[in-house]
Amino acid sequence: MSLSQNNRSILGITIAGLLLGVSYPLFAREFDSPVALINGLSIGGIGGLLIAVFEIYILNPKNRKYSFPVIVTVKTIFYTILFFFLIISVKGFVESITIGQPFFEYIRSDAFQNFLWREDFDVIMIYSLFMVGLIIFARQMNKKIGQGVLFSFITGRLHEPVEEARIFMFLDLKSSTTIAEKMGAVNYYKLLNDFFFDMTKSIKEGQGTIYRYVGDQVVITWKLADPRQNAYCVKTYFNIKRTFRSLNEKYYEKYGFVPEFSAALHCGKVIKGEIGDIKSQIVFHGEPLFVTGKIEKLCGKLNQSLLLSESVKDQVALPQLFYFQQVQYSPEHHADDLPFTLHTIQEK
Repeated sequence: MSLSQNNRSILGITIAGLLLGVSYPLFAREFDSPVALINGLSIGGIGGLLIAVFEIYILNPKNRKYSFPVIVTVKTIFYTILFFFLIISVKGFVESITIGQPFFEYIRSDAFQNFLWREDFDVIMIYSLFMVGLIIFARQMNKKIGQGVLFSFITGRLHEPVEEARIFMFLDLKSSTTIAEKMGAVNYYKLLNDFFFDMTKSIKEGQGTIYRYVGDQVVITWKLADPRQNAYCVKTYFNIKRTFRSLNEKYYEKYGFVPEFSAALHCGKVIKGEIGDIKSQIVFHGEPLFVTGKIEKLCGKLNQSLLLSESVKDQVALPQLFYFQQVQYSPEHHADDLPFTLHTIQEK
């Protein structure tokens, strides 16, 4: 069973904490001291796990409500206090076990006071906070420039283009032009911001990657895998629908209506690679993107909220809750007839 994106993030941050924790005694030339290595591993591992949990489940949902300087200040204070007590606790616990002395007795001892005021407690604190900042910065950059993009840039693995088989979803806000005219530019921007933000959790839980935002549209992609794994693209669509049903009251109070959307799904082989110099991006090129866009335009004409191509249907094992339904359409619905049957998905 594959890990969810949150669980993968927690695992990745914890491993990074372990590696950075064990690095300190190596840099400090204490690699021959088992106690120093245990302290480094414990502080790094526990610290990494706590950072992951706080960033993903506690601090992250609140980030959007506050400005960047406020977030940085709050996190700096929070992690300073957290690592102050973590370092003291780990150092005291490991050392007390090593010398066979009760924990609180060791904390009050001259040896521990000497560690706090004369040895390298302050250096460990500075190192820990620097590493915390490095982890958070990497995580924030990964979020801002796209899931997995930072790693691809650093490793250079997409400097040469590669071919991948992928599923694409184009998800559009319905009646966006009419809504924008009624609301005005500023309020429409706020609506789009809420619209995209509120669906992000469902996309992440559905193991999708947000490729880009284009006006009122978000493009989501999945690597083509086995049929059960491919079903995440369908689950994501219905989970987003449920999310907006649960937010009815919020949108009615704030905007006077609940936004509706349509989505198109298609799959195939695309070229993925790094492009550009001043503003490099990881981009996809290929027929599936063009066709997915054509299918999405048919959603309104055929009065369907979800359309998917025959190729996606053949690659997806639907949960028992859903079933495929063929959609009839004729060439006059678009300029060039699509070379396959279109389907939608209904809930039983």
